[in-house]
Amino acid sequence: MQKLHITGNLLKALMLGALLTGCQNDDILSPQETAGVTVNDPNAKVNAELKLVKDGTTILQYVKQGRFTGKLSKVSRTGDYTQYSYDDSTGDLWITSKTYNKSTNALIQEIKYKIVNGRCITSINLSNNWTSQFVYNEVGRLNEINLSSGALTQKQVFTYDYISATGAERLKQVVFSTPTGAYKQVNFIYTYGVIAEKNDKYPLNSEHLGLDSYLPYFGKFSDVLIQQVQITPLPYTNQAKPYYRYFYSINADGYAVGRNKEFFPLGYGYEAGKQAFYSGLDYSTAWGGI
Repeated sequence: MQKLHITGNLLKALMLGALLTGCQNDDILSPQETAGVTVNDPNAKVNAELKLVKDGTTILQYVKQGRFTGKLSKVSRTGDYTQYSYDDSTGDLWITSKTYNKSTNALIQEIKYKIVNGRCITSINLSNNWTSQFVYNEVGRLNEINLSSGALTQKQVFTYDYISATGAERLKQVVFSTPTGAYKQVNFIYTYGVIAEKNDKYPLNSEHLGLDSYLPYFGKFSDVLIQQVQITPLPYTNQAKPYYRYFYSINADGYAVGRNKEFFPLGYGYEAGKQAFYSGLDYSTAWGGI
């Protein structure tokens, strides 16, 4: 039987990703659970923007008044929560995210994001002292992330497929590397067997990118939903290649209202250690806020 083996560089990368993104929670698979677009409060603004308010056990809130109305204000997970603040007094928009332990309110992580023309160009993780510089192409697609902490550096290079039928670009792969070479490749696939592509009407940042899932400042990665992800350790010498498979429930308005995630730690075709998770997704124009 193939055994799970993670190289030293890949293990370091996974630990760094955990520090950068904080904890993410999914519910154990529950096919009976349902989710959908929340019925609007009659007192809400008629033309309010539709917002994601629940992702599994994660609750999202938004700024309710002032110049930053509608921007993300708080994300509450099972064991922690993240608060977001906004400051454009210097001319550029700076976003500060602070993640706290839910039981003790102890600060877990603080990250500052610099936003220019709707794109994050710099993030500074004050908790682990890593700085990320984001490079975009001429149409605003994320091409590279260059990370540094003192003398340590890493790079992430993004490759897209151009879909001539629709004129869309879709993220194909991300290669993670250090000055000594590439250590991980993540491939994104948007079909599965006979299951056709599904339009993504409310794009989120994939958990496999190491970005804040809910901040919309890193460009759009695809016009359709991810259905498969494969992670390949590099250089590849017959190690396990962790594999993820995603299934979605779509409502009448075309929004994903349910997401099943299956994780195969030993790779595609290996059932040993398989885990399954379910997340219901709720949207509303009467979103709660702070």
